[in-house]
Amino acid sequence: MYFRLIVILMAGFCILSGTSAEIFELVNDYDINASDIRSADFNIDGLEDFAVVENIAGDGYYEVFLSNGDCSFTRPGAVLVDTAGVIQLLIGDFIEDGNADLLIMNSDRDTWLYAGDGDGYFSEAATYSWAVHNGCAADLNNDGHLDVAGVPIDLWVYPYGDTVLVMLGDGTGGFTEGWVYGDGSEYYCSCQFVYLGDLDIDTILDMCVPCYAGFMVFQGVGDGTFSDPEHYVVNFPPPGSVCQQYCTFGDFDEDGYNDIAITGDASMDPPSTYIFLNQQDGTFVQEPYDDGYFGAETEQIATADLDLNGHLDLSVAGGGSISGYGDGTFNGEWSEYLSYYPYPWRKFVFMDIDLDGDLDLADGYGKIFSNTTITQGCEEETSGPFTGLYLSASPNPFSTCVNIEVTGYSDDSGNLQIFDLSGRFVNELEPVTGDGEAVFMWDGISSGGSDLPSGIYTARLNSGINTTSVTLLKLSN
Repeated sequence: MYFRLIVILMAGFCILSGTSAEIFELVNDYDINASDIRSADFNIDGLEDFAVVENIAGDGYYEVFLSNGDCSFTRPGAVLVDTAGVIQLLIGDFIEDGNADLLIMNSDRDTWLYAGDGDGYFSEAATYSWAVHNGCAADLNNDGHLDVAGVPIDLWVYPYGDTVLVMLGDGTGGFTEGWVYGDGSEYYCSCQFVYLGDLDIDTILDMCVPCYAGFMVFQGVGDGTFSDPEHYVVNFPPPGSVCQQYCTFGDFDEDGYNDIAITGDASMDPPSTYIFLNQQDGTFVQEPYDDGYFGAETEQIATADLDLNGHLDLSVAGGGSISGYGDGTFNGEWSEYLSYYPYPWRKFVFMDIDLDGDLDLADGYGKIFSNTTITQGCEEETSGPFTGLYLSASPNPFSTCVNIEVTGYSDDSGNLQIFDLSGRFVNELEPVTGDGEAVFMWDGISSGGSDLPSGIYTARLNSGINTTSVTLLKLSN
């Protein structure tokens, strides 16, 4: 534990040298072939576990992997769900007993709810005659209960779906239909995947649906319904048919608003990833001169600060990772492949598996990758054209309060923003200023008043064209 604290403390003052360094190292292989993978702490031991759904000899199973905290996992065993197979998995406390549950769907119109017991085991609690594939679980009508949104038919079986469905949860495992959208448009592959996030900073979740040549954005109303969509077309240079299928949200240009990264599949020539920047009002413009970051066939795109330099990076299954510069652009060189032949596009999840402060990875093949950012070595922060603007934090690590001092502060420097390791905004701080210096004090509390968990956070300050940041380590009280 003492050694681990030392290396995390080093990460708080420096970043990994080389933005395109390969940081993932394969450390374990459980040899599975899952169609979906999600993570949560199933046995409430402070370690993040993961669950998968997979088809074996035509039958559908789920399997749970319980973390040992060292990149190895205990496997209680695969559990049969459906003799017709299963393909989708969502995780959440749908019964509201404090334990993570599994919501499993087959490729037709059936869904099973398996209730977690807090020890990593599950029992079948309900069966439903509906399914919402390729979607998300969140509270969409602000009643405190988890809802689900997705596509009511599976794209691999019915590839021309044009409907989005919201099912509202009641907190006891019951669901009722809340909202249906069928666009009836001419767009091929019009509705296949659903992603949720706050795009216009109104604390109400919005929705992005990738479709032919671009994506649609639905603004959330707050009652489980959504506005009519705004359709965005990718200005793409590659020839051939283009079907955009996967996206992710993140503040890539660090202006406080979620942007969109969207990527395509094998129908693109070549497959590419594009960045659309939020215009600070929930509308989007493709990143100027963005010819796309060419990658490979994929089934997922995700964002996180993988190299701990304070800026969000992008990872694409089958295409690897590219490092972000914090201005909406990326280095453009996929550093490494995250899955393997013959199906390199298998899904993955980010987790701090070995508890060293950086994000590791588990994929649908059961391959466990350790992030080597901390152990590769560090150099001084060099991101951004600084003009005397400098941040320092003490004590760091901290447990109750950290003071962040700014040298070179001016009136146009603004407030200090705090982000978690996934790039999610958690708080904004006002300074105490005087004679070119400022002090910000943070008690580890979110803007909503919640005590945030221990882990790595980034404090970021924008001053005109200059941006500087410092990494903070919050310890348990």
